[in-house]
Amino acid sequence: MRQAGPVRRPLPRLLSPRDLPEAELRAAVLDGELYALGDRWSSVADPDDAEARARSVLSESSSRTIAARRTAAWIWGACAAPPHDLQCLVSSSARSRGAPSGSRVSEVRIDDDEVVHLGGALVTSPARTVLDLLRLDDVSGRSEQLALRVLSEHEVEPRTVLSLSRRHSSAVGRARAQALLRALVDPVLG
Repeated sequence: MRQAGPVRRPLPRLLSPRDLPEAELRAAVLDGELYALGDRWSSVADPDDAEARARSVLSESSSRTIAARRTAAWIWGACAAPPHDLQCLVSSSARSRGAPSGSRVSEVRIDDDEVVHLGGALVTSPARTVLDLLRLDDVSGRSEQLALRVLSEHEVEPRTVLSLSRRHSSAVGRARAQALLRALVDPVLG
């Protein structure tokens, strides 16, 4: 009779130092077997897509935590690297705990149609992401560039963003967002 060895559990799609030593993960990157994805690692055979990005930053957070602003822009593919400080929201009706470490969490009013479910993680919709980015007081213009990328890459209708801004009439930066959106989509009239 053959004795069975220890049962090996399959590795998850996104790896962390809990799964393998960090030195081994970094060596696998150098060997071309893995790539860094946020603070996780993934097989080069797996796509670097929105679902993987969302799960990489929200895997240890509450199921009610929503990736937002620049974090959502990264998830939607508007930039190559996630922001150093993860930006998240929780619905004012959710009263959630358990945001990722190193994140800034804002409690806001957000409707269900402004949130997308990606592989068990929550992310602001592309339209809400654009609105939130344009509301930021960003003198560098980086948020505007990200908003423009999300607009074009996800074919977000500017009217949808304007409608969202009207729905959130008391939101800080709403008028700024509307003016910037008009200037971005129609520089001649903006």
